[in-house]
Amino acid sequence: MSELKVILLCSSRFAIPAMQELVFFKQLAIVAVPRNRPEMVENVRSVLTGLDIPILELDKASFAKELTRAIQKYKVTVGIMMTFGYIIPASVFNLPEKGFYNVHPGPLPGYRGADPIFRQIKNKEPNAGVTIHKLDEGLDTGPLVLRQMMKLEKTDTYGILTSKLAQLAAGMVRVLLKLATFDLSIPSKPQDESKAVYYKKQAAKDITINWQQMDASDIIALINACNPWNKGAVTKFNNRIIRMVEAEKLKDVTSNNYPAGTVTGMGERSIDVSTLNGCIIKIHIIYVDEGFLNAASLVQVGVTPGCRFE
Repeated sequence: MSELKVILLCSSRFAIPAMQELVFFKQLAIVAVPRNRPEMVENVRSVLTGLDIPILELDKASFAKELTRAIQKYKVTVGIMMTFGYIIPASVFNLPEKGFYNVHPGPLPGYRGADPIFRQIKNKEPNAGVTIHKLDEGLDTGPLVLRQMMKLEKTDTYGILTSKLAQLAAGMVRVLLKLATFDLSIPSKPQDESKAVYYKKQAAKDITINWQQMDASDIIALINACNPWNKGAVTKFNNRIIRMVEAEKLKDVTSNNYPAGTVTGMGERSIDVSTLNGCIIKIHIIYVDEGFLNAASLVQVGVTPGCRFE
């Protein structure tokens, strides 16, 4: 059995549980983080406080050369990438003896792209997943090693699902490294290209509520998918941007005569808004320039029953 020395490339908290596992089993040789992610750099420093594990802050122009030097200097045997942001060239991913692997927070090949957590929630998938695959020169295209799925609850926000998938990923990394300790190649299989879907980074239309096309479940899924990273799903009133952060569908309402997007009622801390198919959703929390507020605070910008969101 081989002793493993791992380099971990990461740019989000999705990697934190796996990092803690690597520290516990004394397999983490070095961590690399893009310099333009200062919050993640601080998170990594917090995890590695008091440990003799270096943190490499990388710039896009020079990251490949710096990674090459680090892999050689620390005698890295396994590379692991978890939401990194830069495309790793073959000259780098071919260096570790046991291979270089991407831990992707979505099931491949159906959720290739930059933010599968957002897409899985927005698409109202019944299950969400994590995939580990070998790196190649494509985008999320390398041979599959491991994939696991878990139930995606209708109440899961982006933040909640990130935490759940991070824990799932940590266990999968543990399995990957167990396989890597044996002096055999790690089993993998090609992805089925006929099932491949690639999602681009979110554009404005992807995070904006379309009251005329989206039903209640679509809207709530989008709100959850935008919480907290985008501070909610976007809508407008009188040319003012309002982000809806938390909402629920009113189960006891099956029909109404209001056009979609109309405010049908206001409580002390929330507002009711009509949607397609005669449904109503209750908005609890919104975000505006003044901060996170209960939705009833919209009365201060002129929102009253009968008003319509754009």
